[in-house]
Amino acid sequence: MSAEALDAAWVRAWAADLTARVAAVLAAFDTYYPFPPGRNEVVPAGPGRDGRRAHAGLPGDLRTFYGVIDEVVLSDIGNAFFIHPSDGVFGDRLELGASGGAGGDGFVFAGDGGGILYAVGPDGRVYRSRTASADGEFDLVAGDLRGFLERLRDAVARFAATRIPTAP
Repeated sequence: MSAEALDAAWVRAWAADLTARVAAVLAAFDTYYPFPPGRNEVVPAGPGRDGRRAHAGLPGDLRTFYGVIDEVVLSDIGNAFFIHPSDGVFGDRLELGASGGAGGDGFVFAGDGGGILYAVGPDGRVYRSRTASADGEFDLVAGDLRGFLERLRDAVARFAATRIPTAP
């Protein structure tokens, strides 16, 4: 886990690294699977897709992330993983409460193919739902968004090397 705040240059480098790791999976996709790959991409922010301007209420690292990346779609990586488009995150607020350890509102920003949700709490830490529901308990998975994004990148790298899915 990292205590450093995100900056745009780090997010761009992370996106390039993640894209390269996804390309490694897709290059050998037909060797492992009897169907064509789905959508697997890092979508950059651009005109009309800049979450920083639309969502001043988001925690700082999430605003920085959405200033560079609009969404991440990894349909064929592990059991699938998605960082939601920036325009949907602000409406996906939930009370993390005592179960998440953060108290206050969190912002659901990601999920996996099985419905597990990831939220950034008001403290900037990242939490994972125990079940495929925003109504259940959330557990701490990373001390900050940067640490979570590093875990996601590492999970993609493990999947590229082994084809064994792991959660970020």
